[in-house]
Order: sequence, then structure tokens, then C-alpha cells
Amino acid sequence: MSFPLYRNIKQIILTTMNIDEIVNTCLSNMKASEDFNDSDTVLSIKGLLSCIIENPSIVLRSSNEERLSIAISNILVSEFPSNYPIFNGTNVRNLVFACSFYLFMHQLDRGKFYGRMWPAFICLIHYGRSEFAKFIIDKNPFAPEKIAKLTGQSIDSQRSIKAAKGLELNLMLAAKDKDSWCDELSIWYDELFDDKDELLASDPFRKEALPLYEIITNYLKDNDVSFVNI
Repeated sequence: MSFPLYRNIKQIILTTMNIDEIVNTCLSNMKASEDFNDSDTVLSIKGLLSCIIENPSIVLRSSNEERLSIAISNILVSEFPSNYPIFNGTNVRNLVFACSFYLFMHQLDRGKFYGRMWPAFICLIHYGRSEFAKFIIDKNPFAPEKIAKLTGQSIDSQRSIKAAKGLELNLMLAAKDKDSWCDELSIWYDELFDDKDELLASDPFRKEALPLYEIITNYLKDNDVSFVNI
């Protein structure tokens, strides 16, 4: 049996498993991997993304949101989005960010967000600042940049990036308040804290994160991830 055929058979097996089995396989491979770039881990990432792209609403029905959110958010910090920026016709970084963001927010919404999850959510926002900034401009009908976009003018991303940084700092302060802090985050915290008043003045969690959460939820309920191709 040739290696490509063997890999295709493994791909078929992965995509016919249910979402929780795929997540368990993905996390197991990630745990054993040095850099998430070995063939087994890459294959399981492809299986997970294929499952979501083919049936996006499955993200809403996971029996273990915590494990799913960790598995998906890990993809954002791996080399996979650089090696496969488009997978099955879908923007990988945007897809990974949107699904992870929904899952973290939904766990908060349900009161099922455990202390150990704060660093993971903070990492998602830190590494996904540009994705968050793009989404709050493109998907929020009340975003001030909408006028410039509709009229074909250049868009100043300063406000949206500031909102992303503000959300990141907001989550850091919440983690500290709930005794869920880890020292590895301190360098990011120190970079933002001096601008605390400016970054938090617009209340980025309430004005940006919550509306985006609702928008992504509605798309997933419609079984649609085409919105990530922006």
C-alpha cells in the first residue's frame, strides 16, 4: 500500500468519526507532538476542520466544549494556518478564531467557564487580534468603519485593534480577579496595562465581544461558515 493511499484512508476514517472522537484524537496527537507539525497531528487537524466545515452547527452540539475549544484554539498557534491558509475553500485562521471564540464565550455564557480556561482564552485573543479586529468591522452593522468600507475608502484599523487589545486586557484583569492567573501572561499584561484607561474606555467586552458572539452563534445555527471568508 502506498503512503498517499494510506493517508487517504486515515482521512476517511477521521471524517467519519463523531466530533468528540475527532477532538480526542486531535488532542492526543497534539499532546504527543513537539510542534503540532507532525503528520498524525496535521491529519487530525484536517479531520477536525473538515468536520466543522462540512457541518458547522456541530460546534453547537459538542458534549465537551472545553476540550473542543482547546483543540481548535491550539490550531491558531501552530504552523497549520501558515501551511494551509485555505483549507476546503475556507480561511483557516478566521474559521479557527471564530469557532474558538464562540466556544469560550458560550462557556462563559453558561457559567461553565473554569479557571484553567482563562489563559487559553487570553492566548486566543492575543494571537487572534487581527481576526477579532476584522470580524468586528465586517460583521457588526454598527461598526463606524462600515461607512468607509461601503464607500470604498481605506479603512483605519486602529480602533478595532485597540478594541482587541482592550478585550485581551479585560480578560487578563478578570483572570487576576478570579485567581486564575499564570505568570507566563505577565509580559503581555505589562505591554497593555499602561494604556489601561484608554483600552477599556469603550468597554470592548460589552460593545464588541458580546455582539460578535451573537453574530457567530447565528451563523453556526444556520450551519454556515462562509462568513469567515472575509
